Amino acid sequence: MRSAVERHAVDEQDNNDIPLVSKDEAIAEVRRWLEEERVDPERIFTETSAQVIRYKDLISHLEQETPDGKLLLFAISRGRVMKRSRDQQSQALLQIVTPPPMPEKPPTS
Repeated sequence: MRSAVERHAVDEQDNNDIPLVSKDEAIAEVRRWLEEERVDPERIFTETSAQVIRYKDLISHLEQETPDGKLLLFAISRGRVMKRSRDQQSQALLQIVTPPPMPEKPPTS
């Protein structure tokens, strides 16, 4: 497991490559998880040593811009970039896999 310093150094480097969503967008995403996807608010989102963060705690971390909130903002941003990339790859694959339409044969008389 990486130390907090190593994790922070990697995250800082990654932050430069990924456009971050706004705090409001991240909060809306967490609300969507809780309300639409019905994620259990008591379920553990992450756990490191003595610290446990449950889904119900995520919005307060984002609102208060805690270090964990900033990490969550990055994770949501990264997740969106990865989803867009997967969607684009799927579309490209479908274009490769889908055969072109067969030319119509002229009617025989």
